[in-house]
Amino acid sequence: MANKNNLSGCFNILNRNGLAYYVDKYAIPASLHPVLPEKDTPIYPFPPGKIGIYTRLFDYCNYRLPLTKFLIDVLLFHEVHLSQMNPFGLAKVCHFELSCRGLGSDPDLDVFRAFYKLNRSGNWYTFEVRNKNSCCYSPTRGLPPI
Repeated sequence: MANKNNLSGCFNILNRNGLAYYVDKYAIPASLHPVLPEKDTPIYPFPPGKIGIYTRLFDYCNYRLPLTKFLIDVLLFHEVHLSQMNPFGLAKVCHFELSCRGLGSDPDLDVFRAFYKLNRSGNWYTFEVRNKNSCCYSPTRGLPPI
């Protein structure tokens, strides 16, 4: 990630061996036709019929292909593309999903939204923690104390 605030400032530096490494290590299906863009090509805008995926999506965010339904639901709800997301924001989605599954529950978009909000920084999008003073519910008045 060469530029923190500008997607068009992020260029491909991966070579053929690097692409082969990621395809093999992360079992990227050949049916997705992974191709290497030309060197120093920005990730955005991407060519028609292609999407750019950062290697950090695999390394730091623990994502695999195919993507989970929960991640797709989050992206669709917020109307952002995978390549517009900062990997640290995607890591928060992954952490939330894994925490839910670890607790024996399916991840829920409404619950995720209670904890996180979408934030924009330049061309990037990320998720940040909601105001810690905000409340997901308000106590019912008039109930006797426990």
